[in-house]
Amino acid sequence: MKRLFVLVLAVLMCVSILSYGEELVVGTNAEFPPFEYIADDGSIQGFDIELIQAILDLANIQYKVESMEFDALPAALNAGQIDIAIAALTISEEKGKSVLFSQPYFSATQKLIVLTDSEISKESDILSGMKVGVQLGTTGDVYVTDNMENVICERYSKALDAIMDLKNGRIDAVMVDSAPAIVFAKEVEGIKVLEENLSDEQYGVAVQLGKDELMMVINEGLQALQENGGFEEIYVKYFDIIE
Repeated sequence: MKRLFVLVLAVLMCVSILSYGEELVVGTNAEFPPFEYIADDGSIQGFDIELIQAILDLANIQYKVESMEFDALPAALNAGQIDIAIAALTISEEKGKSVLFSQPYFSATQKLIVLTDSEISKESDILSGMKVGVQLGTTGDVYVTDNMENVICERYSKALDAIMDLKNGRIDAVMVDSAPAIVFAKEVEGIKVLEENLSDEQYGVAVQLGKDELMMVINEGLQALQENGGFEEIYVKYFDIIE
């Protein structure tokens, strides 16, 4: 009975959200496969995209997806330019001061990528003055800044740009989330992912502070997908091929 009440409440809140006839805008950064990327046909696809589509479809909410710079997503939420942000966003206490996070939906860790013939086999092999590439505003950016003293942190708007600079010898390593790291290593010859796990983090969907009704809809949809097998179906599509 309690479960039925919660579901009915979520549906009523969906109606409230849609009463203005608005189309919600989902913001992402389509530079982070397999979570979000630009497909050959120009469309934005990926695990995160299918997940939020499934959640909003359950609630019968109309939406469109827009890609932007990763570090611009929180400001876009607060400015009302987007309604939802999903882009492998790490849940953190600091970020939680400016956005409202959903329940976690994915566990991740940071990984180092190096050239296949590199002498670097673990974080401690990266010496003072070496250059590590990161995507601007990501957990990798924060990790290198806070934990790798005297290392030069090279910031890029796209993780793939950092990978290409690594391949061309301009930097010594790249730090990125584990799943994209595996994808890049499969797609770009001459690089490898080190085994060492450098963080323990979880991803969440973000909305503007105060948007509690919309967040309840997202959490309810996420829970429903986890219970009915829809989440697992999307997961297998994107992650079985890289494991």
